[in-house]
Amino acid sequence: MSNPYQAPVNAENDSNQLNAGQEYSSAEISQLHRCRMGAGFLLAVVCLIIVAFICGAIAAGLQTNPSGNDPFLKVITGIGVLVAICSFIGNGLLLFSPERSGAKQLFVISFVLGILSNVGPLLVPFLSIDIGLNLLTAFIFGITPFVCLILFLTGWIRLANFIRSETVAAKMKRARTAFCVLLILPFAAFGLGTMLALSGANVPTALQFLIMGTTVIGTLVSGVIFTINYGNGLTFFRKAVTSISQDA
Repeated sequence: MSNPYQAPVNAENDSNQLNAGQEYSSAEISQLHRCRMGAGFLLAVVCLIIVAFICGAIAAGLQTNPSGNDPFLKVITGIGVLVAICSFIGNGLLLFSPERSGAKQLFVISFVLGILSNVGPLLVPFLSIDIGLNLLTAFIFGITPFVCLILFLTGWIRLANFIRSETVAAKMKRARTAFCVLLILPFAAFGLGTMLALSGANVPTALQFLIMGTTVIGTLVSGVIFTINYGNGLTFFRKAVTSISQDA
């Protein structure tokens, strides 16, 4: 005989368990909504950086002298503050991404390394270390932001695969590839120039301009490709999460 005071078995199912016919639990849908909000803040960061770049280009075109009363400098400074705030909030919301996606770990590592890369250089001058170790520490902190962004974009790819959005995954993969090219090109050009200089060969001026021009153009093109694909990836992710919520 059953106990009338016993709780039904179904009550043991919590919000983290999937019900029959469901692809995501209620907790995961809530977490995806937080990621959607984070994507909105990060999309705002992209727009603000573009506005700051345009303001900087206009200021450079007008040949204004940077001073405390320069309106362009005030605008760029204000945009920089907003970028920092939106970036911190957006990355913070991504820390609540679903465990099953495999993206949460990458977002956490990227977030922690990002904080260390910003705080670390401020602490190095106060540490009693020799010059060699100081240079090594500065180098490590210098490359950390690049590692963070690669891990960050890989996390987005995993999150896109979790929601089964091939479009978002493709956009983020292109953004990651463009960023890697953007990162490698200047070092490759610098290495090639150093090798030519050390070889003692008389490098023609035309070849020097060709190397420099290729590097600059390639870097700019890679930056544009990264920005477009990253921004579109965030936009399509927000739409995909909205669609998931409507189907749930």
